[in-house]
Amino acid sequence: MSLIRFLIYPICFFGSSISFLILANSKFGIFYSSVLCFTILAIVVFYLEKFFPYDPEWNRNLGDLSTDIIHNFVNFLLIFFTYESISFLKTKIEYLSFWPDHLPFFVQVLLAGLCIDLGMYWIHRLSHSIPFLWKLHSVHHSSERLYWLNGEKRHPIHAILEGTPGVLVVFILGASPEIVLGWLSILSFHLMFQHGNMDYKSGFLKYIFSVSELHRWHHRKKYRETQVNYGAVFSFWDRIFGSSLGGEGFVKGAEVGLERETIFPKDYLGQLAEPFRF
Repeated sequence: MSLIRFLIYPICFFGSSISFLILANSKFGIFYSSVLCFTILAIVVFYLEKFFPYDPEWNRNLGDLSTDIIHNFVNFLLIFFTYESISFLKTKIEYLSFWPDHLPFFVQVLLAGLCIDLGMYWIHRLSHSIPFLWKLHSVHHSSERLYWLNGEKRHPIHAILEGTPGVLVVFILGASPEIVLGWLSILSFHLMFQHGNMDYKSGFLKYIFSVSELHRWHHRKKYRETQVNYGAVFSFWDRIFGSSLGGEGFVKGAEVGLERETIFPKDYLGQLAEPFRF
């Protein structure tokens, strides 16, 4: 049983990512490959949460399920919008390309991922110190349980702010829209495992990837305890910039969510409006 827990993450995450990259580089097309691989992985993760829950209580619907589904749908539309925007701009803007498009597709996706993930790290970290950014980011932290839909539970404005620095850099360097969509798809796969309610073990992989064993610390209810482990996909940014907290000490049953006196809205429109209430 413990062997299975060590195999869950590498088989499911790397398996889905590699399958996606192979399909995306075929006649099947990158967009349909992304949707197909995400859907299959979501079904697998859904059942893994049932059979190997980290905290069985987190599998209970707290009145947040329908709102979280809408958040995911909206943020996937943003990913598609990003892809279409880059495709459009590339037909309108002439510039020198410094992007190494001679490299294999998966290498280009990884290079784009390093840029995008670094940008996300810093916007995420700043969102814990700049008041208005925190108000936007608090939508993500409002969840009182951690499960696979939490990863894409983000205010759309904050999602745009998080992705813009890195995406803008790789766009200016000349990366194709397929490369950007490739990484954003892999990011969405990883977020399911980063927030998933699965009792998997990542072993040495946690020194590279920001897995749930690390990210649970970031969702603790007390605000001052959330200032760690900001990485979206890669965990080494936290070690490089001094925000890493490791270890296996997160206690099952510990409270996650927001430390506030008033109840955070459960409905989607209420969560969109909450950051603008003064």
